[in-house]
Amino acid sequence: MKTYLYIFISILFIIPFAGCKKKSFDPTTKSQQDFVGTWKGGISTFKNNKLLKRYGTVVIYPDATGGMLSGILFMNGTTVFHEFQFVDGTLYFNVENNDPDNPFCQNWNLQGYCVFTADGEININITGNECGEVGNEFVNWAGTVQAATVPADSVQYYNFAKTGNSWNYKVTLKNGDTCQFSKNVVLASPNYLSTGTTSQTCGWPSPNLSFKWNVTPAVFSTQVDSTISNKPLTFKINAKQGVIYSSYINNDTVTMTLLDTNLTMVTPAGTFNCMRYRYTEPVYSGALRIKRTAYVWLNNRYGIIRQEVANPVDSTNVQTQVLTTKGF
Repeated sequence: MKTYLYIFISILFIIPFAGCKKKSFDPTTKSQQDFVGTWKGGISTFKNNKLLKRYGTVVIYPDATGGMLSGILFMNGTTVFHEFQFVDGTLYFNVENNDPDNPFCQNWNLQGYCVFTADGEININITGNECGEVGNEFVNWAGTVQAATVPADSVQYYNFAKTGNSWNYKVTLKNGDTCQFSKNVVLASPNYLSTGTTSQTCGWPSPNLSFKWNVTPAVFSTQVDSTISNKPLTFKINAKQGVIYSSYINNDTVTMTLLDTNLTMVTPAGTFNCMRYRYTEPVYSGALRIKRTAYVWLNNRYGIIRQEVANPVDSTNVQTQVLTTKGF
């Protein structure tokens, strides 16, 4: 009888704890949207018998197609990646080569994946050949990042083309005259296409030129903006300093080169930390075809801060434009 009594008492003790078993974390329940945001942490790999470590920020966002994700790693440089598949809570991606003409980057084939290891924590793995001497390109980066909040003023990606944002510039023309020039974003769509209008006191034939930009976190492209250039320009967030990037438009060659980073630019609108780019494009001076060279100081949060044209063609062309006030 005592034996049955002990068994009964034991069962009474077990029953209350039977439902307290900790539920295991299931990463397959995570959706694409769960990956969107800012993350901080580090990744590491062995390469050439050395342990390499990178620390910084990862930004993941919906790309322009709306059905996929893209991301940027700000870790000892800037790396851009694009989703090619999402299966059972795992985000698979390809990594962009930002120096494709470099002979040491010809075997590039980096791919990777992200998966949640806990709520608010993601494991990142990137494997394949990056830039390096033949036979020494293979890497297997791995590490974890945690969810983070970044103040708007300190974002590292392009984030300036929002509906209602406006800029006012002081323009100096080739003939020495000065005038005022303004831009305003009328509509910024969810697929990163922004359209806007301009006004100016420079006496140009078209007083209210429209502009059209594509501004994703990773790319600022001037699809139509004759106040900056005749041809579309592309400013990539992962541009490698000193590398000349060429694009070909109707048999015309446009080049873009990142010259400097972390430059301080003081303007009437404030002091800004800028990247400085040089671009070249073909233009006509009468019947003569020349290569125009210009420089742009660009801030990720506030857009174009300054522009200088080395060889403007006509007397009323822009020599310089400098930000005087901003409406955001």
